[in-house]
Amino acid sequence: MKKLRLGSAILGFLVFAQVLQAGTTGKIVGQVTDVETSEPLPGVNVVIEGTELGAATDEGGNYVILNVPPGKYALRFSMIGYAPYVVRGVEIVIDRTTRVDAKLRQKVLQGKEVVVVARPPMVVKDVSNSQMNLASEAVVSMPVHTVEEALSLQAGIERSPQGLLVRGGSANQTVFMVDGLSLNDERSNIPYAAVSLSAIREVQVQTGGFNAEYGNVRSGLVNVVTKEGSKRTYNGSLIGRYSFPAPKHFGPSVYDRFSYFNRPYEDPAVCWTGTNNGAWDAYTQRQYPHFEGWEAVSEATLQDQDPSNDLTPEGAKRLYEWQHRRQGDIKKPDYVLDFGFGGPFPGISHRLGDLRFFLTHFRLRDMFVFPLSRDSYQENHTQLKLTSDVTPAIRVSLTGLYGEVHSVSPYNWKTTPTGRVLRTTEEVANLLNSTSGNAILYMPGYFSPSSIYRTMVGAKITHVLSPVTFYEVSVEHLLSRYNTFKIADRDTTKRYEPVPGYFVDEAPYGYWGYSVTGIDGMIMGGWMNLGRDKSVNATTSLKFDITSQVNLRHQLKAGFNVVYNDYNIRSYTESPSMSTWNRTMEYRVFPFRVGTYVQDKMEFQGFIANLGLRLDYSNA
Repeated sequence: MKKLRLGSAILGFLVFAQVLQAGTTGKIVGQVTDVETSEPLPGVNVVIEGTELGAATDEGGNYVILNVPPGKYALRFSMIGYAPYVVRGVEIVIDRTTRVDAKLRQKVLQGKEVVVVARPPMVVKDVSNSQMNLASEAVVSMPVHTVEEALSLQAGIERSPQGLLVRGGSANQTVFMVDGLSLNDERSNIPYAAVSLSAIREVQVQTGGFNAEYGNVRSGLVNVVTKEGSKRTYNGSLIGRYSFPAPKHFGPSVYDRFSYFNRPYEDPAVCWTGTNNGAWDAYTQRQYPHFEGWEAVSEATLQDQDPSNDLTPEGAKRLYEWQHRRQGDIKKPDYVLDFGFGGPFPGISHRLGDLRFFLTHFRLRDMFVFPLSRDSYQENHTQLKLTSDVTPAIRVSLTGLYGEVHSVSPYNWKTTPTGRVLRTTEEVANLLNSTSGNAILYMPGYFSPSSIYRTMVGAKITHVLSPVTFYEVSVEHLLSRYNTFKIADRDTTKRYEPVPGYFVDEAPYGYWGYSVTGIDGMIMGGWMNLGRDKSVNATTSLKFDITSQVNLRHQLKAGFNVVYNDYNIRSYTESPSMSTWNRTMEYRVFPFRVGTYVQDKMEFQGFIANLGLRLDYSNA
């Protein structure tokens, strides 16, 4: 189906309406005047110390510096015949305009430079929508270990098993960008928030009022700018957390012999003659499953036509304990490791435009409240960013990312796996609300193990055409491979003897695709481990943006983007004994979309307006 969507002309004649530029940089503007006469000073050199960024004032004493990375800087003003003037602590925020005015004093003899410290404004004039910016220092000081945890502490943002929920929207309504490159998995459009805290330079979250540049976003935009290595020195950071093995629940373990699932079969007061024998009051009976007692179970085995299953009440109870032998106590620690290191590329930095690197590695293990086919959620990702100033006007940035997620697929028999995996303690605990709660606890293969492997490579070129005009070209390729699979087959050799003379196999361990139940009716085969997913998705994106400060009042920005997808979906459920429930979703399609936009940020004294137009074409 082909869709043609015309983005509405967004006329933001609201006072101080913000322009959202999907950018990774900010802007500095201001006016330089004579401190005694208040006359504007043309030709003043304005330089950001430690960088090659700067500008000169025009005949009205005004200047503009575009494309400034986020951070804190010192701004130096100099002109022949005037004492140098330095403003320190100038903070640049993504997509915001920072105003720094200066008043220079004439000098007769050689004098000292004037140094002042910038103070952030009480009211940010070019922001009217819900927006928040977090600098690296703020993120690192929080009691968190992932960027999602940091953002979930902000107003209007909630962390869910699928990802971040912004303004009550679902996770697939949020765009997650790193250095201008999208990290949304196009299969589900759920963000892949693979950013180490060690790599963060600044994070910006926008929750409304999106400008024409943005398409495919509804609830929120997370824009992360990462660090780049220093040109001269090496630096690094290490963040870690280690939690000793410990229960993640209150009260007794769900595996305890007097837990909800076990007490009717283990409590001497009722296990032999049944929960209705009068030993429990009516309230207690309502709190646990009904059980007829081991004497009744034994009698049933003795009276059927199969002599091989004859059991005494004591033997039946021992068989139950064998089939429920799994213990889920947490025996491994939780941990988080976040490492970052960067600097000039050894040996060749000065020959390749001050080539520098920043390498990060993140590794996490979060043990489940009780084990499934895997006992924990594990995630790791490694990112390398290379930056080179090819010429004073051209900067090239290369980014490579590889990440893995290992967990369990909570597939639904009504559908095939979609790439979703279990992440949180709450998700796992809620599985016990199912009528198959005991099977989930004691049969390791009830749910299919699942892994996701992602590789992203991207390149970005920034070319400054003039002090007031620059363009950016970025290309990105994101590959996601899914593997939801069957556990190892069950060893059906009857070599275990839980009851003297009564041999059984290793059930409920191992995969068995045919229906079989335990002595208490617990599922031990057939309805288990159904999900399979061998899908491979690839997304290739191209983006071009050009920004020009036409004059003091108008900043124009225009561009286009192309997103091309290769969906190779091979997702299905499999059961040899219940073919009625087998479902298959196999197809390969190549949807794409194209978007183009133009926008104008108009800045007047006490009044800022934003006008934009966007056109999208989608072939899906």
